[in-house]
Amino acid sequence: MKIPIIFLVVFLLFASFQKDQTKCTTVPFFLDHNRMLVDAEIQKSNGAWRKVRLWVDTGNPTFIMSESLAQDIGIDLSVAHDSSFKGSSLEVPNPSGLVIGGMKLNLDSVKSRVVFRPFWLFTVMHNDGNLPSSVLKKYHIVFDYPKKELTIAEPNSLAPRGIKSKASIRHETGIVQMDAVIDGDSLSFALDNGASYSFISGDILLKYSNLHPDWPGITGTLGCANMWGWWPANEEQLYVVRIPEFKWGELQLKGTGMVGAPKFSPGETTLGEWYSEKTARPVDGFIGANVLKAYRVEIDYANNLVYFEKGKDNEPNEMEVAGLSLRQLPDSTWQVIGVVERNGKPSVVGIEKGDIVENIDLLKTRGATMGTVVDALRGKPGDSHILLLKRNGKKITIKAKVEHFL
Repeated sequence: MKIPIIFLVVFLLFASFQKDQTKCTTVPFFLDHNRMLVDAEIQKSNGAWRKVRLWVDTGNPTFIMSESLAQDIGIDLSVAHDSSFKGSSLEVPNPSGLVIGGMKLNLDSVKSRVVFRPFWLFTVMHNDGNLPSSVLKKYHIVFDYPKKELTIAEPNSLAPRGIKSKASIRHETGIVQMDAVIDGDSLSFALDNGASYSFISGDILLKYSNLHPDWPGITGTLGCANMWGWWPANEEQLYVVRIPEFKWGELQLKGTGMVGAPKFSPGETTLGEWYSEKTARPVDGFIGANVLKAYRVEIDYANNLVYFEKGKDNEPNEMEVAGLSLRQLPDSTWQVIGVVERNGKPSVVGIEKGDIVENIDLLKTRGATMGTVVDALRGKPGDSHILLLKRNGKKITIKAKVEHFL
């Protein structure tokens, strides 16, 4: 029995050595509701490794993990289970190790938190935690959306390619921002691949909408503009406008959909003011994955540069969907929070705010990811979906028509 034990020890030591020596890795990712998810490994307190699914998020510097993951890897949560604990999250020590594609990532100076609320940070994507900007900033990163590949490399180890743009990157957070010009105005936007859509302070978008009534717009979030359903304001009432053209860095963007977020408490803060707390300079909003997924995006953190290589045009049918805004409830069911209106009339007749969507055609929605549920509402204009709803304990069947909204 001694030989197999010795072999096992040698094997584990070699595997650990390999993880420490890997300087570049490329791994597949997949999108759910435009959010990038990647498989990784986290080391438990006993030295064993656990497989995890992480949400890649350039817009958040904190490494967050679910309560179930924290318990499984041996983090002490006894303080949070005390009756006097009233918080929604708990700062904890970093895991002993985080590995993606055989490459061990540096967690030094990264803050880790176990998040208990909001629950949907983990349930709508079926993820265990995130891969934050404070980790990404230590490397040279490529988000190759056309190939669905993530590359993590040591700084200055790759030959970049694509349209080069200068960026401002806050050292403490790793949040990337680039300046923009819209309709002759100078603005600035963070690069946030963790967001399913692009958002801007509502007063700014309203100004452009009033100046250009010909720009396509709707009231009510749907498709991937329906971020979570739990925005601080009433998400189903937000404006969504398609901006025909604007410049961001050296990139010329066309037909970009943006959601205008109103001021929210505390202190009637604008989206830009809130987001600017983690950026190098003030921003007016952030560019999300509805734009980024058309490109191979390369971030050279060490030299404050971002490169874009066009892969495909933005999907012209991204807003061809039945006009519902949704959110997931704590019991994993999906609730209607609004119906998008066209010319003052609801786009889907017979559905009320608060209805529970149990089925979309043959899809049982309970426990499904947000991407799965929203994608089930898509189609070509004129198509219809049969929805099984629950309202006040009664079952109702409704036909929801697909329209081109934006």
